[in-house]
Amino acid sequence: MAFNPNQESVGPPEAQSQSSTKKPADKEGELKASFKFSFWFFRNKPFLKKVFMGLVIVVVAAPWTYTLIWLLDWAVITGPKERANLNTILDIKVSQEALANIAATPLYFSEAEIFAGGIGQYDIFSQVKNQNAKWWMEFQYRFVGEGLEGDWRNGFVLPDETKYITNLGVERAFRPRNIRLETRDIKYHRINNHLIPDYAEFKKERMDIVVSDTDFDPRAIQNKKNIALLSFMAKNNTAYDYWLIGFYTYLYRGDQLVALNYIGATEFLSGESRDLEIYFYEGLPAVSRYEIVPELNIFDEDGYIR
Repeated sequence: MAFNPNQESVGPPEAQSQSSTKKPADKEGELKASFKFSFWFFRNKPFLKKVFMGLVIVVVAAPWTYTLIWLLDWAVITGPKERANLNTILDIKVSQEALANIAATPLYFSEAEIFAGGIGQYDIFSQVKNQNAKWWMEFQYRFVGEGLEGDWRNGFVLPDETKYITNLGVERAFRPRNIRLETRDIKYHRINNHLIPDYAEFKKERMDIVVSDTDFDPRAIQNKKNIALLSFMAKNNTAYDYWLIGFYTYLYRGDQLVALNYIGATEFLSGESRDLEIYFYEGLPAVSRYEIVPELNIFDEDGYIR
């Protein structure tokens, strides 16, 4: 048979039937499915809107919920534990470091010593040392021993000061033995940095007591025992008037203290000068040097003339 290009191809009848019926069915199914979805969507649109808004709320609220839970946990559970741990650490640090910087070092008192101060008189003394730069102390003291029970006396020591505390001219028929120092009522006063920010300047302004024109005569009065005389002039260069300024005098042979005495200048006014004299009635060894040291409790408000 010859090939005719104009002749239509003819397939099996069953194939033509399947091809003609499949395409409309698929389109109809797709339309039905689309219609069903659209109907379902519009029918459930309010519900879907609620679900969507719920999801948005969950997403937005989750961080805030976490933050709120964290804050509640910190306020009720974790926070108190952390604060307790921190307080424990701070307590340990304070006890180990702050106390070393704030607490005062105890005063040092030397053994009591005694000098003959004249016929039937004795000078008893001890050295006190304050190693604290921010503390000054008040205390009571007395010297006791065989044949001696001294009265309680008031003493003080300024910051970073080393001085002698004394009981001079104690009258006894015989030299007291086994002398010892007793103290009580030691009061520690910390310098208030708000009131006194610079203690060195505070002290300089109130302790500007100038000693000049000194003269020591080991034989001022000659008798069986030479009586020595130490004279000097003291001037109050401060802006303050004082009820009493004391002056301790120390005589040395080399570095060894051999005698000491005291004199007080009452109602010592600002700008005033005083000529003062102190006698030493007991025979002395050769004296190589001497010191004159003003004594004044600059922290005692009652010591100022107002």
